Amino acid sequence: MTGVDERTVPRRTLGRGSAGDERDALSRARLDLGFNVATVALIAFLLVLFALNVPEYPMLGLTVTAWVLVAVTLVAALVLRFRLPDELPLWLFLSALGLWAAAVALDIAGTWPIGGAVVPLTAAAAVGPALLLCAPVRPARDIVLASAALGVVLIVVEIWRSLADPQLLGPGLVTVAIAVGPPLVGVQIVRSLRTLVQLELDLVQVQSTVASPGYAIGMLASEELARLDLAAERLLDGVATGRTGLPLDEDTADAAATLATELRLHLIQGRKETWLYHAVTESALLGPTVTLTDADGLAAGLKRDQRDGLLTAVWLLISDPVRAGSGQPRTLTLDLSRPVGTYPRTANPGATMQIVIETSGVPRNGVDPAAWQAIRKVGRYVESFSGTTLRIEITTVSDPSGELG
Repeated sequence: MTGVDERTVPRRTLGRGSAGDERDALSRARLDLGFNVATVALIAFLLVLFALNVPEYPMLGLTVTAWVLVAVTLVAALVLRFRLPDELPLWLFLSALGLWAAAVALDIAGTWPIGGAVVPLTAAAAVGPALLLCAPVRPARDIVLASAALGVVLIVVEIWRSLADPQLLGPGLVTVAIAVGPPLVGVQIVRSLRTLVQLELDLVQVQSTVASPGYAIGMLASEELARLDLAAERLLDGVATGRTGLPLDEDTADAAATLATELRLHLIQGRKETWLYHAVTESALLGPTVTLTDADGLAAGLKRDQRDGLLTAVWLLISDPVRAGSGQPRTLTLDLSRPVGTYPRTANPGATMQIVIETSGVPRNGVDPAAWQAIRKVGRYVESFSGTTLRIEITTVSDPSGELG
């Protein structure tokens, strides 16, 4: 990155685009079976509870109807799941919510205490586990809002029913927990697994740059070069076969000149941008959070083990809050330079290099031990804390050839 002190990293959202869609589909496929089993088990428990209290129900017909509505939607979900798209259509989700709302209303009416008889809400509570089936195929917001609405209704009903007998409040709150807990836990599981898959795939993509030449074009530029190469090949083939006459017409000549200019720009770009620049800018996690300063392109001189250690350490420092569940990665600055008093890179390419990593919001015991092991592969280091800011100064020697060691 000769002559450039700081690169502006493209702002990209983690997991967006076609790759993000494929990762989301993978997450849903992994979770479907487990959620199906959990839903069936919880609903079977509530059905057994209903059967044990059948003689006590004041209006049994209403509760039976509520259970029929829940059973119909459950069977439909299990049968049609693999015939539906990866994301459940909104109209179908709203239709299911309408049936479940009717089931809740019928169950509340069917269990309303008449003459002192108090029976548990079972069909209404079964709506919560049924919502669990939708967690992998609908946005988290939809599941949370539906669960919150269900929870509010059930809490109001249970509190009202416990006014005459406070001892009923405990079992009532258990019913609310059975209804609201599964879909909310399911949303968190989907979110955690999706984040884990995205982070691991992003790490694999980033680490692919470790084996590339010191100065090279990135993966995104490679796709662009492939497009330019195809266009140039078609143009030359047209000239060779006579389909394109000589001399070239104005439009064809302009297209050829544009292709040549773009190819030259890519070739020049490949001589200025190091593997580390591409690793940062092409990562959905590192791109928005890492500020890289490497005016002399010193990263090109790092050996393969050093590259792997540096990239792994940076990735671990950034991804820790995401994996811990806070959802927001830290920001990090990465500076590569020669210590004061050493020769410039062109005069002494094998001279000592200083790498400074600085990140904030890090507790003293909050750094993954694997990050320190990775840093040791780069060189000798000294860490210091100032408040919540961690500063790591690494001293290492680069490869004179600028190639992989």
